[in-house]
Amino acid sequence: MKRETLKRWLAVSMAGAMALTTLAGCSSQGNSSSTAKSEGSSTDSSNKPDTWIADRTITVQAYVDDIGNTLPDDINNTETMKKITELTGIKLDVRYTPGDSDSKVMASQFASGTIPDVIVSYLDDSTRKEFPLLYKAAKDGMFADVSDYMKNSKVYSKYYEDGYLPQDTHDNIVFRKNLDGVYMWQMNIDEIDRSLEYNAEEEYVGGMYIQSAIADALGIDPRTINTQDDFYNLLVKIKEGGFKDDNGNDVYPLGPKYWGGSADPLKFITAGYHWGVSDNYNLDTDGKVKHIAETDYAYDQINFVRKLLNEGLMNPEFFTMDSTRAEEVSRNHSSAIMADVHNYEEIVYGSDDWVPLGPLNDIQGDNKEVVHGKSHRGCMAISANAENPEEIFKFFDWLSTKEGQIIAQYGAEGVSYDMVDGYPRLKDEVVKKLNDGDTDYLINTVGSGLGGSGNYFFEFVLTNKNNIDNFGEPRPGASAGESAFARSVTIARDYPVEKKLVPGLDATAYLSADELADVKMQMELLDWKETFIQACFAKSDDEVKSIIESFRAQLKAAGVERFENHVKKVYDENPESVTFYK
Repeated sequence: MKRETLKRWLAVSMAGAMALTTLAGCSSQGNSSSTAKSEGSSTDSSNKPDTWIADRTITVQAYVDDIGNTLPDDINNTETMKKITELTGIKLDVRYTPGDSDSKVMASQFASGTIPDVIVSYLDDSTRKEFPLLYKAAKDGMFADVSDYMKNSKVYSKYYEDGYLPQDTHDNIVFRKNLDGVYMWQMNIDEIDRSLEYNAEEEYVGGMYIQSAIADALGIDPRTINTQDDFYNLLVKIKEGGFKDDNGNDVYPLGPKYWGGSADPLKFITAGYHWGVSDNYNLDTDGKVKHIAETDYAYDQINFVRKLLNEGLMNPEFFTMDSTRAEEVSRNHSSAIMADVHNYEEIVYGSDDWVPLGPLNDIQGDNKEVVHGKSHRGCMAISANAENPEEIFKFFDWLSTKEGQIIAQYGAEGVSYDMVDGYPRLKDEVVKKLNDGDTDYLINTVGSGLGGSGNYFFEFVLTNKNNIDNFGEPRPGASAGESAFARSVTIARDYPVEKKLVPGLDATAYLSADELADVKMQMELLDWKETFIQACFAKSDDEVKSIIESFRAQLKAAGVERFENHVKKVYDENPESVTFYK
């Protein structure tokens, strides 16, 4: 999330108190957008380009805060959208409604029974909390069946090719057997699976980062910190080193993740005890599927965190700090180590202050990054009440053609980019704006996705992506002489990460089986992360044991054994169907 655009949206976020059932909210069409409606499609195609679709406005409701935080003031007045309208006739009204969470806004608006032409949502896979809402809407007839359009499309027809889609995307989302058509689909599918390749120019190197000055003062190479003991000993040395932050206060050896307090970074911090590799589940030595709470690994992980907290090696607000303060303590160097950030955040690429730490070894004793194959992200659906839904689908299909993707990512030729040796290349002034972090210009004037640095809507709704072959660079501007992300690439080169393929879905994807509906309902009431945090702050070992035993009893009462037996059966039939490794 860009800080400049976040400030621009502070006033807008106050609208979160409004009744969520309204579709009114932030919109990309200027002041008159709240009453914008789809215009009738034009039947006169004379003197129109071959790419022409219809003279109409498509209204999109986005349940994606990254889209809401980067919406242009008037999307149709950006250079990118002007070019798109010239070629297709289509204008857009992209809306975003702030609220407690995007999924809560979605639930409220779905409950009202009406949605605009198109909805787009977060959906990494079928285990995300948005999926039950989308699935129910599909079953309730809120979405249009696009299977006929998809089969005859230029790009999305690839979804029917064997092996093109990741298994979860194919089986659980796009082509569900208990739906009689295609009612929702994921985007951001890679044309070619490069998940095991390591290309420094496009790698996001996440996880823990340590202050360079502290690493130098201690004389350590952060890449050599690979075990839990290594990590603990480093934290002790930092505390004993008397290091100060920008305000002269003692640093905390380990601080929260850059984006705010959370239990999520524990996958980096307690990697050696992170037994629940498949969304808290894994295969035990006896071959049975178990939740981490049912194993001693839970105690190992909790006890390690308790030791860090009790010895003052970990910020006591590690799990709870709000995003504003977390960014502040990071920028003030109040944490010697940030629990999680990546090389494409300005705090990292904007100076030499931070370098990656580790990564730590996992339960297998290696520190390779686990990948699952092709990427897949986001979800789209067309309203069953939309006028001429085939035009809407045709537009998003065209947007994912090579021609559409170049415009969506780079903008208008001759304005923000030129073609050089067959590839789009950003103009020098646009590269400078990227370097300067001028998001207002990038969003409101150019209006293209720019690989996530501009209007995120156009980054989010593309599919069949192959930037290397189509653009000759992993993201717009990456090949420029003075890339905005030069240090991001340098970090990726200096701190390479090995990868290992572990195919399959997280175990919880199989909770969506119809025969487990009652178990799923009960399991969704349980919160392991909250229980884990509670145990970390327990006053005694006996209290820790009581908390864990209580959660184990809740799991059993919810029917976890039925679920685990079902997952084991799925795994036995096809070991590559579940993300397990011993």
